[in-house]
This record gives sequence, C-alpha cells and structure tokens, in this order.
Amino acid sequence: MSQPIERGKEIIKQQIRLAQPGEVVRIPAADQANLTLFEQALRSFDIQRMLIQRNLTVEFYIPEAPIEQAKKWMLQFINDAPSDVSEIVFPCPARDYIDAQSALASPEVQAALQARNITARVQAVGDDKPSIVIATYEQVTNGELDDFLSRY
Repeated sequence: MSQPIERGKEIIKQQIRLAQPGEVVRIPAADQANLTLFEQALRSFDIQRMLIQRNLTVEFYIPEAPIEQAKKWMLQFINDAPSDVSEIVFPCPARDYIDAQSALASPEVQAALQARNITARVQAVGDDKPSIVIATYEQVTNGELDDFLSRY
C-alpha cells in the first residue's frame, strides 16, 4: 500500500483506540483528496476487524472553514439574543481574530444585526502571545513587525 494510505490507516486506528465501544468515530478530512484516502484506508482488513471487535463505525467529514463556523455561531447568538440586547461583544482567541472579524463583516451577519438593531464587535481574549516571531529584514525596517507586536 502507498505511504499516504498507511498514514491514513494509522490515523483511523488511533481514533478507534480512543473511542468507547458502540460509538461513531468522527474523523475530519482536510479536503476531498484526503477524504478519498481515508475511505480507501477504511476498507483494509485490519481496520474492519478493529471496528467489528469494538462495535464502532467511522464517519469522515470535511470541516467548515473557520469563517463559516464563526458566521453560524454569530448568527445563532444574534437570533437567540433577548429583544432588549442592543450590543454584542463576540470574544475570540487572538489567533482567530481575523476570521471572526471577517465573519462579523459578512453580509449575512450584518443583515441579522441590522434587522435586530444590534451593534456588535469582536474582542480578542486570552493569552495567545506568540513565543517565536520570525520576520524578514524588510518587515522590520518598514514597521510591519512593530504593527504585529503592537497587537500583543
């Protein structure tokens, strides 16, 4: 078998070992190519034997993009907000700030906010300071590094 399929088998086996008997094991695949690879690995005899022995089933899925996840979360929060809410602050880890800001700026979220007459903003929370920062000489001299570090 090819190296990628062997790697896929190892990932599946690891998830099977972590699962409780009778569970559905959900494994994320980065894209359609990885999904196909996982499906091929799932057909192998040793994986099928493990699934039968542990009474498990495996389900693969391609996760939604982070911006789409954030939009869904924001829309649900906006729609579930009591009628007296006039402002919402969406907390997010600093590493997700750009995605959350993009989700907030999306037409769907803006329309939901306007329909409910609510203002909203994103606020970075937590201590997500990078421990290592790599910058080019050009990024240092033109101030990009300073701009980046000012966010922390």
